[in-house]
Amino acid sequence: MAHPLELAYRWQAPAIFASVGAVILLGALSRSDAPGRAPVLAVVLALWLSFMVVVWLRTRASLAVDGDRLTVRRSLRSHVVEASRLVAVRQFLTPNGPSYKLQVRAEDGRLRTHVAPVALLRSGHSTLFQWILAHAPEAELDRGSRRTLDQLRVKGLVL
Repeated sequence: MAHPLELAYRWQAPAIFASVGAVILLGALSRSDAPGRAPVLAVVLALWLSFMVVVWLRTRASLAVDGDRLTVRRSLRSHVVEASRLVAVRQFLTPNGPSYKLQVRAEDGRLRTHVAPVALLRSGHSTLFQWILAHAPEAELDRGSRRTLDQLRVKGLVL
């Protein structure tokens, strides 16, 4: 199996700033004698922990190509997409840029959707579209996906 693409998402700065802010708030609150400080401490700690979980989940994103099989992982679970089962590609916007929903026909005939989080990965867009063009050219691309493919072609990242 091929190695997954390198993560482009830089998690260190958000984690450090959130942690420093939480430590400062927790320190200031713990030194105060204000009534009701315990629930506020708990809320600050819960917000920091929630943010850190989101940051950690983003670092779990991956995409790997192995011939006609594409392995994608958005957060916890990996999904293998076989090129012969890919039906459509739909672009959606994220804070980091466009990513894609891959509609796949399962063995039972139902459509399943798997997210390819290419906005979080180095060369994710070009790798995904090279795989689609090489192994699943019959897959339907929505307007946003076609526009991205055209931009990649103009830049010379996809043939």
